[in-house]
Amino acid sequence: MFVTPLQGDGEMVAAAVAGFNIAQKQHCVRVLGSNQPGLAAALTEDLAEAGINLRGFSAAVIGTQFVAHVTVDTQAEAERAADVLNAVV
Repeated sequence: MFVTPLQGDGEMVAAAVAGFNIAQKQHCVRVLGSNQPGLAAALTEDLAEAGINLRGFSAAVIGTQFVAHVTVDTQAEAERAADVLNAVV
């Protein structure tokens, strides 16, 4: 599970108390858009085809909108992932 964004010392302490490990060097891309059936599959398939390895993937639907967080290993991969995802969404 990813909890993001954590802002301020109070949120960081609360996350640590709850048992979360705080990672300082993860690179995450947030994707927002209209919800559609199969969208998460399309996103992950396109990332795989581009050769981008996922460290984590989390998505949720709120009403008619979705939000996804894609976590990768490097800033360069995050930039590539953003390019791929912009083409899908």
